Amino acid sequence: MAGFTSARAMPAQLPETQPTRGRGRGRRPGESRAMTTVWNVVAVIFGLVMAFPIYWMILTTVKSNGDLLSQNPTFWPTHFDFSSYKTIFDDPDFLGNMRNTAIITIGSVLAGLVVGFLAAVAVARFRFRGRNPFIVAILIVQMVPLLSIAIPLYIVLNKAGLYDQFLGVILAYLVFTIPYVVWTLRSFIVNIPVELDEAAMVDGCTRWGAFFRIILPLSLPGLVTTGVYAWIQAWNEFVLANTLLSSNDKRTSMVWLSFYSSSPTHGADYGSQMAGALLVSLPVIILFVVFQRKVASGLTAGAVKG
Repeated sequence: MAGFTSARAMPAQLPETQPTRGRGRGRRPGESRAMTTVWNVVAVIFGLVMAFPIYWMILTTVKSNGDLLSQNPTFWPTHFDFSSYKTIFDDPDFLGNMRNTAIITIGSVLAGLVVGFLAAVAVARFRFRGRNPFIVAILIVQMVPLLSIAIPLYIVLNKAGLYDQFLGVILAYLVFTIPYVVWTLRSFIVNIPVELDEAAMVDGCTRWGAFFRIILPLSLPGLVTTGVYAWIQAWNEFVLANTLLSSNDKRTSMVWLSFYSSSPTHGADYGSQMAGALLVSLPVIILFVVFQRKVASGLTAGAVKG
């Protein structure tokens, strides 16, 4: 009986598990090393194909005229020639037009974020009559091409005395900036629980206090992501800037690049054209590189539900 009791009292010993060895170690179930290698090769090839135009553009800016006009293209210059950049900086309109682009872009992005963020909070947090038609109208506005509204905007701004003015172009850019900001930020704000707002107001915060203490800090990744993409849209815009600005000293960089590339003196200067295109796109590239982590986190944060 004692032996029986001790046997009952002893815990059953489980067999020791040996670490798995062989093909499946360190991989998830169903994962194949061969397929992983294949997809990695496909990703590398796709990355090289996408990066080749950028490489060719940079390469063209440092090639000599002999390499540019040769019948057989060279994938590496015989000697580096940076005179194309000097030609661009010697142009009297280049730096001024870049400054104009920065002023218009900063103004339209800031105004679009402020107005669009408040509208997104209203759509995501409050129930009001016409809410669903308002959301549908935002989608419709985003689908309308800018070319179709260029002439109506020109007529309106011309009658308002804002034609060929930076303020007029900034207001015109809000036509495509605000709908994008509202639709994008709405998904971020919906992901913030309403109970946080209610708890803040129970603790003594006003509605504006809950907005500044709860919604605004938690929506910061979304604001950064939306601001970066709104910046890209405004910086690269050409149709409205070309229609609403007529003075040479008020043109944007995209309009300047179009006139520079089609001018008789620089139409065949491919090196300076590529140098101008690279310098015009450089601020956007730097901005995206600086905020790439916040953009990635913002995209994943806003993709949960909405």
